[in-house]
Amino acid sequence: MSDLSSLEQLKEEIRTLRRSSKAGHQRPHKFVLLLSVIELVDRGLLQENKIYPEEPLITIFENYFNLVRKKDDWCQLGPPFFHLRSSGFWFHKIKLGREKHYAALTTTGGGLQIIRDNIDYAYLRDDFFEAILNPDSRRELRYFIASLLNPDFDREKHYLKVFKA
Repeated sequence: MSDLSSLEQLKEEIRTLRRSSKAGHQRPHKFVLLLSVIELVDRGLLQENKIYPEEPLITIFENYFNLVRKKDDWCQLGPPFFHLRSSGFWFHKIKLGREKHYAALTTTGGGLQIIRDNIDYAYLRDDFFEAILNPDSRRELRYFIASLLNPDFDREKHYLKVFKA
């Protein structure tokens, strides 16, 4: 993706994601999940637009999450995997025969069982997936998300070594 305006649009969609909060603290889960997906691509583990709620995504998510969590944040992959569906760029491939049950879901209860029962995998909108496949835009999105998680992040001094799982 070389179109700067498209990359800026993706950043704006990420920046404006609806996130849960408590006492003024916005939860990091959705940003951490997006970083984890980017990491899968970096490692060559995501070449097809199918994001499964299983290893190695789970471990990568946990490693990132533990770096940015606040005291009362729970390390749960299920909620962001499910709730990113409201983003406009994250979608679910619903299991055959589970469409009605999926449509009635409003939460996952924190775990992965409801996701595994109803969702085959998540996938990204084409332009978003293309952006994370491109090394330059992927790096830019990684820096951007890191800066949202840590406003003091200085991309000139760090290459997100702290986020290498």
